[in-house]
Amino acid sequence: MAGASDFVVRFREHVGLTIVAAALLTGCGYVGDAGGTPEQSAGAGASESPRASTLAVPVDKAEAERVARRFLDAANAGDPKRVEATFAENARFDSVGRIYPSRADIMNRFLIPEVLDVGGRYKVTGSRWDGDRYVVNYDFKTSGGAAESFSYAFLIQDGLIRDVVGRY
Repeated sequence: MAGASDFVVRFREHVGLTIVAAALLTGCGYVGDAGGTPEQSAGAGASESPRASTLAVPVDKAEAERVARRFLDAANAGDPKRVEATFAENARFDSVGRIYPSRADIMNRFLIPEVLDVGGRYKVTGSRWDGDRYVVNYDFKTSGGAAESFSYAFLIQDGLIRDVVGRY
């Protein structure tokens, strides 16, 4: 019987390892539950550069800079309707690995609670073009005194923000 019990123990170990491996493999592309947790990117190993546009539309740089400025002015005014109007309905926002896949998610789960409701103010410290993205560096402060610096790499087309990659 000792041989049979050794077999059962080894079998359980292999099954357990297989289950753990399967869980890890399927968990790599975690998407939050219906409770509103943002989709997670690859985290620390994620690319630091914004994803390139897959659209073959030439960028109107002057228009993109105006839209980014409209976003800044609306956010600093604390005006959610004007902020929302700068984003396409199917816009995507990657805030340091937290992915918001629509305008509604961007507003309701990120910008309203983490920027507008806390009296957040953006101050531009620099800007540049990286391919088809307008990258703006900000110093950000809340009315409560919290402060941080980061950049948003905007993909703007047809007068609307289509995608943003935010990085520290």
